[in-house]
Amino acid sequence: MVSALPALAQYQLREMDLHLHAGLELETSLDRWLDLAAADGRRVVVLLDHLELYRKSPEEYRDWLLQRPAFVTRYPMGPAGHQALLRDFAKAKERRDLTVFTAWEVSEDELDTGTQMDALALVDLVGWHISPRNGKEAPNGRHLIRRARQLRDLQQQLPVPMILFHPFTMRVENLERTAQREGRPISSITTAQYRFFQPGEQRELAELLRGRSIYVEIARESAHCMENPACREAMLADVKTLAEMGVRFTVSTDAHGPRHAQLPFRPESYCAPLGVTPSNANALVQELLARRTRSTAPRSK
Repeated sequence: MVSALPALAQYQLREMDLHLHAGLELETSLDRWLDLAAADGRRVVVLLDHLELYRKSPEEYRDWLLQRPAFVTRYPMGPAGHQALLRDFAKAKERRDLTVFTAWEVSEDELDTGTQMDALALVDLVGWHISPRNGKEAPNGRHLIRRARQLRDLQQQLPVPMILFHPFTMRVENLERTAQREGRPISSITTAQYRFFQPGEQRELAELLRGRSIYVEIARESAHCMENPACREAMLADVKTLAEMGVRFTVSTDAHGPRHAQLPFRPESYCAPLGVTPSNANALVQELLARRTRSTAPRSK
């Protein structure tokens, strides 16, 4: 019999950063990086890195570093790199000013081509990078439903929380880059074109996610999207309806380095109109805290 669990902490939106890069791309020490997050008001973070970066050959890694002079050689490739990164993350979990969880960010394409299950099992949760798919069809409702079904199936093998990272802002990026490439002003994109979902798709997604440990990210870039009247109208129609149907969200900076850390993080400004509340966005944090508490709780005879 497991002893009763203590009450779990609740966080305001700007106190949560559930997508904070802290691996091969980091331009400063991990301690300083976390100091910046804490100084800007964060109290709970998910530290992660792109899993695919650890598959580079020595030559590819050397060339990658040469193009990024701010980066340093931090971790080896392959499983040795996974273990070294996660040892540093384990030390970060000892901080008293932050509650730290660990994750991988994984390309959504690996849901089609196969995943590294041994690596995924090392972390607290997995985030799936929904791509803008530039040059191809922008992500949309049918695409997200397909990915959610794949995550539901994957969780039969790997029962950890999962996040669909930044799907809505990736559609916006695709549409706006396409307009610029074609010489059209961004103002020519209509609300109907920005819309992510077709009729019925929101309900289908909400029913698919109900009772599942699968979350949808509201990225910091949403603030930029909400400044465009046509885009704002589309996001309100797409996201607020999902929130009303019970879909659970996460908030994050998706910051990669000190330059990103200097950008404002005011999730309340765009989450409130979208129906994303602290209670809604705390759901993943509460799940992670409960898992951690259960794993360390003493068992009575």
